[in-house]
Amino acid sequence: MKFFNNLPKTTFTTSIGDFVISDFFTYLDITKKQLDTNTISVDDKTTLIEASYQTYTDTNNFWTFLSANKTINPFDLLTLNAFLFSKNNADKINLILLPSPGAVTGGTAFPIGSIIVPATGNTGAAYNFGYTGNFNIQGQFALIESTSYYDGNMIIGTQYGGTGPFINVTGTAENVTVLQKNNDGSFTWAGTYYTGNKKLYSDKVLSQVLEYDAKIIDKESISSNPTLDTYLPSSTPLLGITSPVLYTTLQTVKNNSKQIQVFIPSQLGVLQSSFVTAKYS
Repeated sequence: MKFFNNLPKTTFTTSIGDFVISDFFTYLDITKKQLDTNTISVDDKTTLIEASYQTYTDTNNFWTFLSANKTINPFDLLTLNAFLFSKNNADKINLILLPSPGAVTGGTAFPIGSIIVPATGNTGAAYNFGYTGNFNIQGQFALIESTSYYDGNMIIGTQYGGTGPFINVTGTAENVTVLQKNNDGSFTWAGTYYTGNKKLYSDKVLSQVLEYDAKIIDKESISSNPTLDTYLPSSTPLLGITSPVLYTTLQTVKNNSKQIQVFIPSQLGVLQSSFVTAKYS
């Protein structure tokens, strides 16, 4: 790649031979140069290599995007594509686990990687192979992929092992058993619970925006039924206040900026002359 072609080289000697590699102590310094930039619209449906070809008709210049956007990790540069996000998260469900079917508080959160399975009435002696503690060891299951210890909400991934899901977004609370993942990688039976606050992950509210007196308040969702009290103390005048606008996970993905900075092609020569190799003695 051209990025490495412009770096000074050093020989790295190993037991299987010598390798010519780019100098570890070379970095790009553009702080004192005025480089013109433009913007392009791109998300993670397109790779940086593809974007490089579209921008410069050269796949080797994708490294310039990192410099233009002052980013080190290329995987942090491009925002999520809404179509791919919907497709990859279509069967993920947000839920909380409650102690009883009618409970609305007291949700319990479990570590990422814990397993949720349908609760069954298994009985038998502890030494019996079939004794599994209220779940079928060969039955359906889903993994907890995300956990909020603040409000007890969790995200479960694909539900495996059956002809249909054992947890549904609509319908009554399901009785489930949790196998909690421990720090050493083992699992512990953690009891039976009832599902609540069920919704598709893409429909989960991430933020609430309220406009009043020409100000915008953006709060992370802490309630499935937000009120003005979520945002404002009781002494705040209600003049000009409107109902909050709720932004779901999918809507947030759609709203994220798809614009990134790029150097204009005529500036690439200046950029390639900006490498500095530190000298250590």
